[in-house]
Amino acid sequence: MGFLENLDKKCMTRNFIIVAIVAVIIAVILGIWLSMFATLIVLLLLLLVGFYFAASLCRAAAETPQEIAPETPAPVQTPAPEPAPEPEAEATPEPEPEVQPTPESEPEAAPEPDTGKPALLSEARDGKGDDLKKIKGVGPKLEKELNAAGVYHFDQIAAWSKAEVEWADQNLVSFKGRVSRDNWVDQAKELAK
Repeated sequence: MGFLENLDKKCMTRNFIIVAIVAVIIAVILGIWLSMFATLIVLLLLLLVGFYFAASLCRAAAETPQEIAPETPAPVQTPAPEPAPEPEAEATPEPEPEVQPTPESEPEAAPEPDTGKPALLSEARDGKGDDLKKIKGVGPKLEKELNAAGVYHFDQIAAWSKAEVEWADQNLVSFKGRVSRDNWVDQAKELAK
């Protein structure tokens, strides 16, 4: 079989399997109308034609010149320069801090800078949170995630400022952008009434 020389075996196998499957399907369909002997003859003929067809496809693929992409040289990595050692500063003894008597009343703590993070709870008030699934876009999975983050009640969401909505959009993992997109604050205000 000179026409089979220099053919890619993977190509032949793949193409022949496809052809064999098609031949068997055709033979089964024809088997409904033909006798068993006639069906076997048709199957053998289809397999022979398919084998020749598979070989022709592989030969054509082998003769087609493959376009070779030019090799690009790998980028040369230059080592980062080592930072110059900083001069050691002379140790100067620090004066001991003065101990001031504690006043009887604690001074008010300085307000924390607005990070945008909303007030979150460690657990639901009265042991039962609101049904957050009533907010459009919140399903059971999102409700569990909100609860795990510390959001249990409509009034929590209703009180969110624009910065807190942005924080929730970015930091509540599985629904980035959903808080503002579905307008949860207005929905929560209605539900909190």
